[in-house]
Order: sequence, then C-alpha cells, then structure tokens
Amino acid sequence: MKFYARQGDVGFIQCGIPIEATPIPVRPFAIGEATGHSHRVAVEDEAGVEMFELQGRTFLRVTKEGSISILHEDHDPRGRTSKLPTGWEGEVVIAREYDYRGFFRRVGD
Repeated sequence: MKFYARQGDVGFIQCGIPIEATPIPVRPFAIGEATGHSHRVAVEDEAGVEMFELQGRTFLRVTKEGSISILHEDHDPRGRTSKLPTGWEGEVVIAREYDYRGFFRRVGD
C-alpha cells in the first residue's frame, strides 16, 4: 500500500482491489456539505474508470489510456494537477478528524 496523491480531504492510496469488492456505478468520492462542491472523476473520463465498494470502502481502477482527471471545484476545477495514470488502482479515502467527544468522524467541507 502506497499513498499516491491527495486532493484536499480526499486521498488516493495505491493498492490492490480486494477480490470481494463489488463493482458500483461511477459517482463522486465526496460532496461538500456546506458548499455543494465535489471530488469526482471528470465526466469525460468516467468511461475510463471502474469503481468498487467493500464494507463502506471505495476503490478505483483507471482503464483509460493516458490518465484521468480528478475534479474539485474549489481547488482544481479543470483537473489539471490531479491526475491518475493508466493502470492505477487503489482505495479512495476521506480524511477523518478527532472531535472533542473522543470520536473520529469524516472531515466535512
């Protein structure tokens, strides 16, 4: 497992996709609760990725030749700097924070 990239509160961990993972439709990785922005695969690249889920964890495989763009309206709206290359596969993780009550929770935008 290798940390590959980070886009705000979304991280991309390069690793194998578990055989038990179930294919799912391509969808945003995260949606900002306060601003409505999202972290997602560029629409024109959606056909070049496969998404999977296992026990609440999300996995991604890039099948498109070249690379795909990951969009984030607040920081990288055109996906110029957030790219994943052909053949990349791994887990998409959302940052967590420790709250005052002693619990971990997903970071919200």
